[in-house]
Amino acid sequence: MSATSKPVFKTLGYATLFAAGLLLVLFLRNLRSRLYYHGPDYGFLFWLFAWSAIAGIGLVCLRKWAVILLFFPGVATAVIILVSVFKTSIAAWAVLVNLSFTVFLLAIPMLLLHYWNDLHW
Repeated sequence: MSATSKPVFKTLGYATLFAAGLLLVLFLRNLRSRLYYHGPDYGFLFWLFAWSAIAGIGLVCLRKWAVILLFFPGVATAVIILVSVFKTSIAAWAVLVNLSFTVFLLAIPMLLLHYWNDLHW
């Protein structure tokens, strides 16, 4: 195990677990809103919580499947943004913002793949 890869994955894993906690709180608050005030149904928040909790636990335990869990949604979102940018005709600055966000979405998984050999299944 490389000395530089362990803190990267642990930090990202704890950040993902923190995001999972926030998503769980949002889901529970939405559940309360639906019960008391007939608010909107944001049930997808639970599935986002489950995904981020599983990925966070996997990153803290240095597992390869956790990197795969983080890799595919970023790539799928980047592909969707790129297709929409090329199909629409919008201002040049908006295209640059979308492309920079796409590069950011693809950079994180690529950095994680750099440490692929340090992880285990």
